[in-house]
Order: sequence, then structure tokens, then C-alpha cells
Amino acid sequence: MNVDHLDCLFQEYGYDVKERTASYRVYLLNQGMYHGAEIQIMDDDIDATPILDRYSKLGYHAKQQRFKSIEQAESYLFKGFFNTQTTANDINRRYTEFAANQVKHYCNCGIKYQYISMPYSIYSEGAEDTVSGTSDIISAIKEAINRKGAHLVVVEAAAGFGKTCTAYEVYKSFLDNSEYQKPIFTELSRNRDAKQFKYILWSEIDKEKDTTAKQELVVYNIKKGKIPLIIDGFDELLSKNIDNGKAGQLNEFEQVETMLSTIGDLLTDEAKIILTSRKTAIFAGAEFGDWVDSYNGNFDVIRFQLEKPNIKQWLSTERYEEIIGKNVPLDNISNPVLLTYLRNISKEDFSDLLVYPETITDKYFEYLLNREKERQNLIIRWEDQMQIFENLAKSFVDFDITGENRSFVKELIIEYNKSRLLYYKELTPTKQTLDELADTLTNHALLDRTGNKDFITFINEFIFGYLLGKSIQKEPVTFLQKLNPIPEHLIELAIYAYKYSSNDDKLKLWDKFSVIKDKMSLYLAVTTDCILLKKVTGNYKCAGLNSFHFEDINILSEECKFVETSFVDSVFERCTFDANAFYNVTFTGCKFIDCDVNSDLSSGSNNIHCYGCDDYNTGFISSLVKVTTSSVLQKQEDIDLEIEILSKYFKVDGKSPKMRYISTLRKEFGEKNLDVVFATFELLKKKGMILIDGNNSHISKSGIAYYHKNIQV
Repeated sequence: MNVDHLDCLFQEYGYDVKERTASYRVYLLNQGMYHGAEIQIMDDDIDATPILDRYSKLGYHAKQQRFKSIEQAESYLFKGFFNTQTTANDINRRYTEFAANQVKHYCNCGIKYQYISMPYSIYSEGAEDTVSGTSDIISAIKEAINRKGAHLVVVEAAAGFGKTCTAYEVYKSFLDNSEYQKPIFTELSRNRDAKQFKYILWSEIDKEKDTTAKQELVVYNIKKGKIPLIIDGFDELLSKNIDNGKAGQLNEFEQVETMLSTIGDLLTDEAKIILTSRKTAIFAGAEFGDWVDSYNGNFDVIRFQLEKPNIKQWLSTERYEEIIGKNVPLDNISNPVLLTYLRNISKEDFSDLLVYPETITDKYFEYLLNREKERQNLIIRWEDQMQIFENLAKSFVDFDITGENRSFVKELIIEYNKSRLLYYKELTPTKQTLDELADTLTNHALLDRTGNKDFITFINEFIFGYLLGKSIQKEPVTFLQKLNPIPEHLIELAIYAYKYSSNDDKLKLWDKFSVIKDKMSLYLAVTTDCILLKKVTGNYKCAGLNSFHFEDINILSEECKFVETSFVDSVFERCTFDANAFYNVTFTGCKFIDCDVNSDLSSGSNNIHCYGCDDYNTGFISSLVKVTTSSVLQKQEDIDLEIEILSKYFKVDGKSPKMRYISTLRKEFGEKNLDVVFATFELLKKKGMILIDGNNSHISKSGIAYYHKNIQV
């Protein structure tokens, strides 16, 4: 064992090296009222008693140590400074509290919380394809972070699709190693005081670390991998302009880069950091790739994207077959919150709901709020409870927050519902005061106080979004028109929650949002249309859309126009295209699955370009663009251009291959005709020399061999 390394280790933990001899070391710690002396003996023949006595008489708590390795010493110090003996209890307590909160609105029905793994896909640097997960997602995440080195794991999902539940399962999984690791779980919320991410993050870490250890020591152990960091809700603090709708322009990425840099500075050695975030273009964009590259390989990034829940995993065979037998649209129920409800209600209630599946969400709230009357002995009608919390959701939008301290939430409940609360106060048998009644409502099943007991949010994004949507649906449009700026993240929650509502309710909500569509980002405007109308409306010019998923959408020229617009890394699935809806438009790294074109246009007249896109050999792209690879190249292969393209897939050493974003690749050919460049790109793809997955592209083994065979030395 290198004793100099041992000295450095103790100094990291705040000790002074008081005595250095070939036979022993004395390390002193003076921390508040505690004075400790660790006597490390290296010579088995030495008697440590005189040294121990000497320091004991000086008032130190003296202990003899005979560490045989740095790892043994480090384990001893970590356990002592970070109270690892309580870690298992801390994890169990917090997880149990979270699990109880998820089912508390079912009252005493014997229903237990159960996490059901969602289908997911994985993307990691160096992988040639996005792969669909085969094991459960928690095992896959643990496998990723247990590999040697520093790792940033990003878990992305649409609003209400299980990000927080997944984060808690990862947290719980550290029970297996709680003696040697102490995970820190931080839940970020946007409140009135939210300022710089760095200070918010460290404030949360300080609340959770359960030790008086200084920040420097926490950082040291994060980097050592002994304190895995779970940051739930990274997107909560993103500014309104950081979203998919802005095509990843650099000046906007710089706003998120300051947040990422706080995390990046921790990602060295063996650090393990897990982020959860709503699906955005941030982590799929070229700028994010450049940001990762700027750390020169200090860490790997692995992205997990949660997909729609597999209904068969949630419901019994009998219930699933009943849904299929009654032709209930699966999209109406493909939400973890609603599936939990359908899983736990009685057989009779389940069958009744399937008669009018578009009312499932309304019936869920009716069921939940009536249960709450029993749980808290409330006399407030479920309809009035609904109105109270719709008003609370609306007030959160007024302040652009997702949570606040308990006293402020209580004030909001009173201010926005005073007459209703005064009415029920008089009817309450126990004669509560107005303040006491509002206090009871802050303990409501729709609200969450997990973690920080004095901080309140809605129990999940689906409930918050649905209540907000209902409130907006009832409010005059002036409420939305007065919002400046528009809280896009919160509006997005309402839109996604309404995905499971009736077509009539969707149309009513769209009518409200239509008055502010011109203030929305392209991403939010198109999301609003796709979810609420199943088509795109409006005219868009000089805009860009990144990493968007269009599913069963009509894009028709009588409804919308896209002029000088760029689509990057987007998926179009079962969509109908009217080519006349596009003029001077580029699609880069996009996928077209089972799409069709329903209009004729003369060759190239609308100047539509597809660069590095895939239609899975259906002929869709040639129908849309009306220009074929062979007509551009006139059947002449340009080997020099092939080699130039393939050269872009190597690092500066000219040997190591690297992944390239197709959208970035486009910018590297200067004044060359991009149609010719990408016609050659398509030929390389058909030959199997370039592999693409959306906007990500790689050089294959045959491409590497072809490049080295033809390159001019």
C-alpha cells in the first residue's frame, strides 16, 4: 500500500497528517466538538498503546487502524462520514412513502403499489442503432451504471409516462449495495425562487445527504461513484425557449449548457448520474453531442426513452380480452395512471367503463375524489373538489410553477376558492376554521409532499395536466392571452393529459389554445394540433422541428403550409402527406414508416429535399421528392466524393470511427451541391457502408475497409 496515497485520502476527508514515520501515521480531525485521532500502524511489531495514550490525554478520541489497502481505508472513512448504516433504512423509508402516496386515493382497499416496467429504447454513443430494451428497464439502467467509468444516464419520457416512478425504482435498487454506496435522490420543481441550476441542485443535495460533510467531500465521493446522483425532473428548470421547437439553435442550447456543465464537472472517474426529463430535442441534438465531446471522453452517455405502456403487462388476460372484444381504442387508455385505475377497480365498474371509453378519465377523477371523501372525512362534493384543484392548477400557471411551500399552496387554495370553502366550513360537523379546512386540502390525494414535507406539488404530471386542461377549457380566452411569457412546459402537460379525453373535449381545449398559437414555439403548436386534432394547421416559415414523432397525422395543404422549414431526426408513422403543403423544405435524418403521398406535383417544383432519411424501401421518399438518386448522379459514381463523405466518420487520428449527426454533416460540404452529396450518401447507405438511425449515422466495417482501400496516401 502506498502510504503517500493514504495521506492524500485522509486529507480529502479533512484530516491533518500530524505524524509521519516509516512505522505509523497519525491523522487528526478537529470538527466542531469532535476531535479524532486515527493511528495507522504499518509495522506489525510496533506497540501502538503509547501513541494512543498520548493522544487520548490530549482529548482526542484515538483509534488504532491497520489498513492493508487504500480501498479498505476509503471504505472505513466513507461509512463513518456518510452514516451508511442508515442508508438502507433511508431508502426504504422514502420509497415506502412514495409508494403509499401513489395508491393512497384508493383508501383501504388492500391495493399495493407495483412498478411495471415500460417498453423502452436505448441509445448510447458508439452504438450503430437505437435498440429496444429486452430486460426490465431498472436492470438495464443498473447494468449501464455498474460498468467501469463515469456514466450519465438520461431517462426520457412524455409527460405522465413514469419518469419519477422509474427514478424511485433506480433509487430503491441501491439497497443491494447500501453499505458501500449512498445514493442521493433530488426532485427538482419549478417554484417562485427557482434561479441558477447549480445552487438549486446543491441546495437539494444538502437536504438529502444526511451528513455534515462539506460540499468538497460530497463532490469527491460523487466522482468516486460512492454517491450516485439521481436528479428527477431536470426539465423542470429549463426556460420556456428550450424545447424541440427551436431546431437546436446554438444560442438556445447555451441556456441549457450552463445547467449541463454543472453536471459535466462532476462526471469524472467513476461518477454515476441519472437524470429524468420529458422528451426534448436537447439530448438528441448535435449541440449536445458537441458538449459531450468537449469533455474528451471523461464519461459516456446512455439515453433510455420510455415508450407507451404495454397494456398486456398491466391488465389481466380477462380484462385485456374484454377491451379487445369491445374494440376500445388502445390509445384511449395507454397511460400508466389510467391503467393502474383499470387494473384495480371492480369487474362491474371495469365493464361499465368500456361502454363509453372516452369518459374513463372523468370517471377516474370521480372515483378518486369520492374515495378522498372517505379517507379524509370530507363533506365536499367530488365536483367541488375537482373545481378547487382545477383552480389550484390554474394558479400554478399564473406563477409559472409546478410546486411551492405548503403555506403558499394553502393561501392559493383559500384565495381562489374562498366562497366555496366558506360554504363547506359551515356544513362541517366538527366546525373547522377556514384555515383548518384549507390545511386538510393540502393533504389531499391529488397533492404530493414526498421528500420535502413542506413542499407541495401535484401527485403526478397527468393529474396536474388534466386539471389544468379542464380549468383552461372553462376559462375565458383572456386568461391565456394575458400570459406573458407562455409557460409552455405546463401547457404541454395539459395537452398530453387530454390525449385520453373525448374528441369533443379535445376540440374545446384546442379552440382555447388557438388564440395563442402564434405565441407558441413550433414544437408546442404542432403538438397541440397533433394530439387534439390529429392534423396540422397553420402556416410556418423559416422554422425548424427536431426529434418529433408524428403518428396517424394528416399534413394537408388546405390546412397548413411549411415554407423554408427544416425537420431533423423526426419520425413520421402512418401519416398522409400533401406535397403541396411543403415549399423549400428539408428532411434530415428522418424516418417515414407506412406513410403515403396524396397529391401530384411536377418534378422538384416544391424544392423538397431528404438528406439521410429512411422509408424502409417503400418508395415514399421518391414519391415526395420526385427526384431519384440515379437522376441526380446520372448513374456515375464519384469515388472521390464517397471517400470525402466516409472521411467524416473518423476522429482526428484518421483511424478511430465516430458517430456523426446527419444534420451536422450537411454543413461540412460548403458550396457543393447537397443533392449530389446526399445521392452519393444514399448509395453508400445502400451498399451497407453507412448505417443510419434517425439523425445518427455510423460507418460500418465494410465502409472502413472501403475507405482505407481507396484513400490516397
